[in-house]
Amino acid sequence: RRLGLSPLCGRMRSGSYGDVQRMTEERKKADSESQPFSQLETAERLWATLPPVILFLVIFILYASTAARGTLFGDPSEYQFIPAILGVAHPPGYAFYTLLAKLWQTLVPVGTVASRTNLLAGAVGSWGAVAVYLTALDLSRRLVREAIGAGARRVLPLCVAGLAGLSLAVAPDYWQHSIHSNAHIVSAALAATHVWLLVRWWVTGNDRWLAGFSLCLGLAATHHPITLMGVPAYGLFILVVRPRIMRNWRLLLLLAVALLAGLTPLLYYPLRSPTAPFGSNDLSTWQGFWGHLTASGLRVNLFHFGLADQLDRAQVFWSLLRLQFPIPIILFVLLGAIRIVRAAPRPTLLIGAFLAVHLLFTLNTVQDVMAYLLLPFAGLAILAGVGGLATAEVVLRLLPGDRVRVRAAVVLILLVPWPIAQAALNLSRGISLHDFVAAEEWVSAVHRRFDGQEEGAVLLSDWEHLTPLWVHAYTQGEEVSGSDVDLIYVSTANPWPESVWTHIEDGAIYLPDYRPSIRDAGFRLVPEGDFYQVLAPPVVGVEPSIVLDVWFDERVHILGYDLPTTDVRAGDHLVLDLYQSTSEPIDGIWMPYARLGQVEARWTTDSRLLTNQWLADEIVVERYEIPVPFMLPPGEYPLQLGYADLTGGRAELTSSWGEEMVEIATVTVLPNSYSPAESILERSLANLDNQIGLVSARARASWETRRGPWDDPLVIQAGKPLHLTLAWRALASPREGHTVFIHLLDSSGRYVFGHDYTPLGGACPTYLWFPKWLPGQILTDPYRLDMPADLPAGEYWLEVGMYGMTSLRRLPVVDLAGSLAGDRVILGPVRVEGP
Repeated sequence: RRLGLSPLCGRMRSGSYGDVQRMTEERKKADSESQPFSQLETAERLWATLPPVILFLVIFILYASTAARGTLFGDPSEYQFIPAILGVAHPPGYAFYTLLAKLWQTLVPVGTVASRTNLLAGAVGSWGAVAVYLTALDLSRRLVREAIGAGARRVLPLCVAGLAGLSLAVAPDYWQHSIHSNAHIVSAALAATHVWLLVRWWVTGNDRWLAGFSLCLGLAATHHPITLMGVPAYGLFILVVRPRIMRNWRLLLLLAVALLAGLTPLLYYPLRSPTAPFGSNDLSTWQGFWGHLTASGLRVNLFHFGLADQLDRAQVFWSLLRLQFPIPIILFVLLGAIRIVRAAPRPTLLIGAFLAVHLLFTLNTVQDVMAYLLLPFAGLAILAGVGGLATAEVVLRLLPGDRVRVRAAVVLILLVPWPIAQAALNLSRGISLHDFVAAEEWVSAVHRRFDGQEEGAVLLSDWEHLTPLWVHAYTQGEEVSGSDVDLIYVSTANPWPESVWTHIEDGAIYLPDYRPSIRDAGFRLVPEGDFYQVLAPPVVGVEPSIVLDVWFDERVHILGYDLPTTDVRAGDHLVLDLYQSTSEPIDGIWMPYARLGQVEARWTTDSRLLTNQWLADEIVVERYEIPVPFMLPPGEYPLQLGYADLTGGRAELTSSWGEEMVEIATVTVLPNSYSPAESILERSLANLDNQIGLVSARARASWETRRGPWDDPLVIQAGKPLHLTLAWRALASPREGHTVFIHLLDSSGRYVFGHDYTPLGGACPTYLWFPKWLPGQILTDPYRLDMPADLPAGEYWLEVGMYGMTSLRRLPVVDLAGSLAGDRVILGPVRVEGP
């Protein structure tokens, strides 16, 4: 019995010698085929561990090769220097991220602090995708059908889990957040970990996984409130799986201890805040601590939309979903939802409630929407894996059972291509931030302009332009000397005009970009390289880099110009600074225009200092941009300058050189590696500054619809809503954040009523810290405009367009020939009738 031979002995007593011999040989064969337990256990562990490790490494290499090399504008830079100096970040503080990033910065001494912190995002993003893989793997192993064969039951869950993890990893939103320093990718990874730990607990029944979930939930609570949006789903799932858990006081005590252990990073705030070199210093008080932790001052943008907007918000979500996952993956999500509802009601409750709460919150919010959508995208990727399993099972049952290689090949073809195709598409569209160095160039420009000048200048700056400077100052010892330039933070509490008046006697004042509010306050904004200098009128003593000395109609004197470069790629733009003057005030509005080869740029008067505001003999410096058409062949082209009297209707004025236009430079147009097809431009309603195309516009009032542009008036009653759905295409990487305007104009072209907002109701800005829209992406942008009840009956016109969020200057409309054709798109007439 000690040797395990009692069954054999029993059979020897009752069987024949031949039977005994056969059984002995079978036993020897079984013993010879079986490996030592340690070797078997090692093989099983490798089979379980190796695939997720490989998946992590593949994804991390992808992210590391496309990660930003240094600083970015705005919050990403804050997420780099705050951990390095152990400061306090903006609300809600991100205590867990701060400590995690500090540990990473210390243990991973690769490159600068900025570059290595960008790699942290890649590592966390890779883990989040692996957590989705592990969740899909556990679910698939429980759901896989026995009818498909033992070999397939072992391999298929690995394939569909890989599909889930890779689908999330290559989704543009998730990818973009994994290649630059940010706390939101940590939120997504924590949420994915929560779901995995709970599913693992459900599969194994081992309460250690539930304790790990409790610890992870505590850490999440110290990071960001968005990670707690899943708590209702988590609680319902736990109660359904273990209805009597509230009676198990030992388990509850274990969970409470684990939760408290996870909450320990909150101690960072009261301990560090009083002496923190950056951030709030009042977090040692309860009021300061709680207000910072809950971001009480940032909650005005939550639940911005009402019940009437839900259809539009669903349309926004569908538009964003199509940008994240290919249509086959979305179909897998639907199939996965059906399969999990039918076969696993408890995980259905967990994932379904998780998605419902997150989507309801996020889609009705206008702040950090794309960052918050990372969490539900992770949940959808899990369903995609389950859907891939269901699809593969059907295919395997239809194929002959003995053709193993054919079956395996079909499954791989069914599952593998979609994440690979999405990754290739993203790379072709330029999702990489490896060569995006705008913030680094800005830091260099500041040091190049002010270092060693002892000018005592003042640089008024927004948050976005200050944070890269702080990264270099705090982590690389490249501080800006106060004797050279004083950095002043301008915010809503300290608006731009007030900040100018506050520091007007401190020294020369500079800005990082054009601010119309300062111009409207009576100051002049003079472009100077990467900056604008704020001067009180009249401006004298400024000199162009290239002297021109030409008069137009003996009234406007062109003193010269600055042209930083004469080499430009097709689809980009030239920057031209004109130095102009007049000897006597001009009553009308005169505007310069330019011609590059046969392409004409007729600038509009939008957001400029117009000639009727000029003072006699002052020097007015205005910056103009000349869009270069995508289809302009490479070569050298003359750049000519002219002037027009817009008020008097004179399209061309004669210069003192005896010609209507004077040639000022020769421009070399270079080929562009990415250009939209000519057919795309032809099919679009408008091309806005070679950056964004208006693909289509559809208006609806009651049951009546129109597609832009339309000639037959759209009839609507005063007080009723007008639904407008715009479709935008990114023609190139946007250079700044844009605001969409939708205006109702009267018959005289005057503004009557309208709506100005960030695209997709704030859900997807064109540019936030870096270009968010990728070339080729199409975004559906719905709006609901409630006509005022007192709007007089009559004929109106509906116009749309975009303008810069900071400059407030409208994007010019570029026609098919490449010339400028205004700054708005007239969709068609609207007839308003009385209620």
